[in-house]
Order: sequence, then C-alpha cells, then structure tokens
Amino acid sequence: MGKTKLNAVTAELVKVDPDKHPLFVKLWNESGMTRINQDNFEAFRQTPGLALACLVDDPVMFKETFDMVVIGPELVRMFDGTLSAAGFSDPREGRAIASSLGIHRLPAVAVFRFGELMGAVEGLKTWAEYEKELVKILMSPVMPKKTISIASA
Repeated sequence: MGKTKLNAVTAELVKVDPDKHPLFVKLWNESGMTRINQDNFEAFRQTPGLALACLVDDPVMFKETFDMVVIGPELVRMFDGTLSAAGFSDPREGRAIASSLGIHRLPAVAVFRFGELMGAVEGLKTWAEYEKELVKILMSPVMPKKTISIASA
C-alpha cells in the first residue's frame, strides 16, 4: 500500500491484509461487488450500462476505508438493481486507479456510463450528501469528448 509514517515495527503490528481481514473478505464474497485492481479496472469500467466503483486507500492510514466497506454495498442497494456493475477497489491499488481518473480525495464513489466517467463523490459523506451528489451526477449529461482535427492546407 502507500507510504506510511509509521516505524517498521508499528507498521507490521497494525498492518491490514485485505485478503484476510474479515470486513474485506465479507465484502468481496457476499456483497456482489467486484474486487477492482489495475488488471481488471478497464474491463470493469467498460461494462455496458451504469457502473459504480468505490475507490479506497490504505485502511491503516485512512480509517475511512473501513467506513466505505459498510457504505459501499448500501450505495449499491440504493440503485435497486439498475447497476450493470458494482466494484470496490483493492486498497493497495485504489489510489493509483483514482489518480488515473483525476480523483484526488479518497474514499470516492465513481459513476460510469458505458465506460465514461460521469462524476465522482470524493471524501466521506453523510447518507443525504451521497444521495444528493449521486442524483446530481446521474442527472447531468455526459459531455462528448472534444476532438481537434488537424489537416494540412
């Protein structure tokens, strides 16, 4: 995972292994959310329809990651079966994935439609704020990518 301000002994004592931690194991085995990493992110993102991704960071340094483990599946339920895909980043790779999308504050909830990032809710929010921000993202039109054609005269 990312950089740590802890000394080596303390870092080893408080290390969280997402492969073994009961919250993460339950998340990936029971919630129906795909475990997103850099190897499968592009395929996840290109899912036809509407996709939601929770992006998180090292749970030792950013305790909000554990909050997202609980909030993420609830956000998926809020969509009442209308999502084509729902994912939760491996905390070891969430920061890199978020950076590739221009998302700077984690945890974040990113919404995609047919591969295009519609928007993201950055930082931990109240339930009302998640509802408000997600509705705002879903109601805004996805702007087509601008291209510039250069031709010789």
